[in-house]
Amino acid sequence: MSARNVENTKKVLELFCRQELEEAASYFAEDATLRNNVSPDVKRGRQAIYEHLVRWFSSFSDAAAHSMEFIDAGDTVIGMFHGEGTHTGPLGDFPATGKRYSIRYCEIYRFDADGKIIANEAFYDSLSLLRQLGLAP
Repeated sequence: MSARNVENTKKVLELFCRQELEEAASYFAEDATLRNNVSPDVKRGRQAIYEHLVRWFSSFSDAAAHSMEFIDAGDTVIGMFHGEGTHTGPLGDFPATGKRYSIRYCEIYRFDADGKIIANEAFYDSLSLLRQLGLAP
């Protein structure tokens, strides 16, 4: 079962990169959660996760992930990848700068027995991202 979880994690990231966001969200359980280290906000439910993905692309219309690596831990998969994109739309209160970012990400995916993602936690260096966009010193 765990090899399936790695394949599902890889598929979600590939779908994300192709902006097939509804299909990417379909890999999440209806009551899944998504959180990241830069916000106390927790996205709850497949629809909220889909909306989060849409918002990311509204900020970074060419967002991409590559150089993906995965660690198989059974019902948990750790994904590490290089993410980049151009800031083409608002990011929170910040207007688009047209600048690019390029940083490393680490995400933890937890799966249920049916192979659906029940929790996703993302970790990344938001200060480096903001500096590259010219939004932080």
